[in-house]
Amino acid sequence: MRLRKVAWINAVGFFIFWLLVLLAGADKPPPVGFLWVVLVVALSAMVVYRRIPTYIQWFRTKKARRLLRVALEGFLAGLVVATPFALLGGGESSTAMQPIACVSWFAILGLMGMLNSLALYVMNAALVKRLGSE
Repeated sequence: MRLRKVAWINAVGFFIFWLLVLLAGADKPPPVGFLWVVLVVALSAMVVYRRIPTYIQWFRTKKARRLLRVALEGFLAGLVVATPFALLGGGESSTAMQPIACVSWFAILGLMGMLNSLALYVMNAALVKRLGSE
């Protein structure tokens, strides 16, 4: 299977999965501001598309500390996603984010980024292993 096709399938799956998860938690109908969330998920899916070939290469070449690198990349990606929402507010213009909420926000999104990157790595490693044995 070609790397770009695999990356495309990962990116589309990532986008659909997270869009559905976030829509499930949004008001019905979602407010106009939800478009910012859709934009962030789309940009994140683009990053997934770009990183999947690297993750597959790391698995194939058994790159040293690849799981640690994947986890750190994911954690940093989560922090990048958290930053604009923390700086620009969470949609409530009358209230500022309290420090403990800000720390929690960054920690949760960092951990979610890490879990996402590790899940994508493991799923693609299993795919490569399976296709390699056929």
